[in-house]
Amino acid sequence: MLKGPFRVFALSCLLIGLAGCLSESEPGVVAPAGGGSSVTPSENQTPLQVKSQATAVGHDARVEQVTLTAFDGTELAMTVYFPELAAGEAAPLLLHSHGFGGNRSATLDFDEATQTSEIGVDTLQVAYNEKDKTTARAGWYIISYDQRGHGDTGGNVTILDPDFEGKDLKTILDWAEANLPNLGHRSKAGKLDPVIGTIGRSYGGAFQLIGSGLDSRIDAMVPNGTWYDLRYSLNPAGVPKTTYLNGLVAGGLQSNRGRFDPFLFEGLLQANTTGVVSEEIVKRLGSQGSVSYCDLAANLPRGMTLKTDVPAFFIQGATDVLFNLNDAIWNFECYRKVNANAKLLFVKYGHLLNALGIQQDPAAALAGTGAKYAFNESLIWLKTARNACPAANWDADTGRCVIPLKNMMFQFLAQHLVGAQQARSESYLGFAPLPLPEITAVLEDSRNDPTAVEVKSNSSSRPKLEGVRAASAFTMPTQVMTGITGIPSGLTSTQAAQLAQPIFVDLNNANVKGCFVGTPQATVKVEPVGPASPEAPIVYVGLGLKRADGTQTVLHDQVTPLKGYGEKSIELPGISVQLKEGDSLTLTIQGFSPVFVTSFNRLPVPVTVSASVALPNAVQDPTGFCSL
Repeated sequence: MLKGPFRVFALSCLLIGLAGCLSESEPGVVAPAGGGSSVTPSENQTPLQVKSQATAVGHDARVEQVTLTAFDGTELAMTVYFPELAAGEAAPLLLHSHGFGGNRSATLDFDEATQTSEIGVDTLQVAYNEKDKTTARAGWYIISYDQRGHGDTGGNVTILDPDFEGKDLKTILDWAEANLPNLGHRSKAGKLDPVIGTIGRSYGGAFQLIGSGLDSRIDAMVPNGTWYDLRYSLNPAGVPKTTYLNGLVAGGLQSNRGRFDPFLFEGLLQANTTGVVSEEIVKRLGSQGSVSYCDLAANLPRGMTLKTDVPAFFIQGATDVLFNLNDAIWNFECYRKVNANAKLLFVKYGHLLNALGIQQDPAAALAGTGAKYAFNESLIWLKTARNACPAANWDADTGRCVIPLKNMMFQFLAQHLVGAQQARSESYLGFAPLPLPEITAVLEDSRNDPTAVEVKSNSSSRPKLEGVRAASAFTMPTQVMTGITGIPSGLTSTQAAQLAQPIFVDLNNANVKGCFVGTPQATVKVEPVGPASPEAPIVYVGLGLKRADGTQTVLHDQVTPLKGYGEKSIELPGISVQLKEGDSLTLTIQGFSPVFVTSFNRLPVPVTVSASVALPNAVQDPTGFCSL
């Protein structure tokens, strides 16, 4: 029973750590912010135009490898895709970058039917329009580039610092304006402005949030599986997610080759010696995400402003143990306050630890569904009215509208870059369009290809998911031992097993049928058993899913750490689940979590844990799926 944690611990100890380089604080309430010039509806619907007919000579399709010089002399490597364009024919630019430790997409010449690409790269293929060509649409310009310290780009990784990677993005956009002769432009606040969209996942999602806050030339973006506040994502409650951090750094060495900015090494040294990172480093990392301009009370801005005219389509995975659903919820709520065109999609997968045996292998789970694992599902099985689904997308066996995720992303970009009228045209898109819900959630519903439902708000002006229902009564105090197995402590086998296995505790408000999507709230009490330990105890709480057949799992593999004694009010990781007759949610308690493999009490500390949990309200679902 203890073999799994030992195996994970041994593997992790071989990796380079980045644990603890973050703050113990958590994000505050999203506050409204302003900035940027608004685009009027009439401006958004005007056709794209080139800046100069004299220089827009058109060109054949070609691919160029380009190197630029950044503001500080660093060489920036990028691949530029020139589509086939006639003289005077305008096309938007779609800018892409990769995940942490990755590389740019130096070729789009792959077979999407048989190869699994990084999510978003298949959308580049659709936009470039050279494979499976849509005759009614010219291709878009594509630029995919290596971030600082990655691939063929020089310099050191600074985790998307606005003063470094942010300036690199400006350099690339300056080059694009000067060197893409048929780049589409549109009037923006009375001036001709280049039409540019962005796409990417994880690190490649965050560059868009930083970039749009620094440069007004970005007109629409699709951030996928990325962060809101690194302090929450990597170090919730001051407890580092060491398993993923260690693996991320080690896995990226092929691309990074250890090229990290000195401040990261300094933080690493502090974390691994004193366990306390300087406030200067903490604040710097906190400023490298959208929290720095969404939550002005955090006092983190670094020259970025929240633009009111940048539609954003956020996509996040429920089982993503690095950036959970809360990251996307906070991002969406921030952008939705200033742009009604913001959209949010919850999928099932994301950053996983399946390679270490901690999570299910998604490739095996999706076998036979027609979907391929590409960081997230490549197919969305949307439960909707039959007449709302294009005939070619309707799956009669399941009663679902089956939509390739790449098409959803491209349709969103086309709607906001070339204009809503063209995006509604099947001849332009190359596939039948459908209304994209404001919020769509793929539910944990016991299917390998789980069902997605539209999440409707009770108020058309409400920019967020609905709130929570009445909290449960406090559970009875449950004893758990904190720490890791294998340390001589005289524990009984039962107590030792608790370190690796969750304890499931019933809640008195969690057996209601329906679909539940949003962020649960909890008040948790951690109390000593006997004399308090001088070492602050670390426990992990979450929600469990108990099916009618008695099987129990930790919902979405998500837990939240708590450090120290006392009563704390917290937000648990977001959920997206359907409960059927006999199903219920439970409280889960662990004294150790393999997701935080080296973050544990060195000496076992016995504590009791009790909690009151307020769960999200039920989804109002007109299809009736959620009421089954």
